[in-house]
Amino acid sequence: MRIQTLRKVLAVTVAATMLAMPLTVGATDSAESSSAQTTANVEEVKTTSQVVAPGGTVIKNELPGAFQIQASAPITGMAVRVAPATIKQQAGLAANETPFVSAYTIDRKKSAAVYASFDAAAATVGGTTLGGINIDLGKLTGGKFTELPEGVSIPFSMGIKDYNPALTYYVVKVLPGGATEMIPVTVENGVISFEITGGLAGYGLIAK
Repeated sequence: MRIQTLRKVLAVTVAATMLAMPLTVGATDSAESSSAQTTANVEEVKTTSQVVAPGGTVIKNELPGAFQIQASAPITGMAVRVAPATIKQQAGLAANETPFVSAYTIDRKKSAAVYASFDAAAATVGGTTLGGINIDLGKLTGGKFTELPEGVSIPFSMGIKDYNPALTYYVVKVLPGGATEMIPVTVENGVISFEITGGLAGYGLIAK
């Protein structure tokens, strides 16, 4: 399934808590959106999300979206940490436009090219790629999804599974055109936070 089809499927989930059909999630895997896929049941694709930090602190997602985390992923939760009204103002959205995000883990075997970019970035800091996610930040207008421009930037957090305070954690951002960038992060109590930008990008979690 290509990304355009994914957008149509995910747009439906904004008004649904659970569906009873299979969902195939496309992954960024090259200079263009590829046919590499991660398959999940829609029951696993949640329309709400949160990060529970060690000690019980909960960070709730504030943006409408669809979220899917594979059981094998090194992530325990995902959350956008800014209200839709703030994003609407930043992006200059109209009253009938609603910010929307889809975020889902990607598999090394099915997304080999983007993982190659993650690994190359990890090598520059002497680290190891733990895993990765795709995030597509856009808007819904009458149920139709379109991407926001890359200039829109919002705070995002992930819980780190098996967090080790002795390690240093990084995030590398990979765009569909192949551009790669190590982005600033903060890590506190097992939660890594960074800025995501409009449109589709892969974000790799690295540890050293």
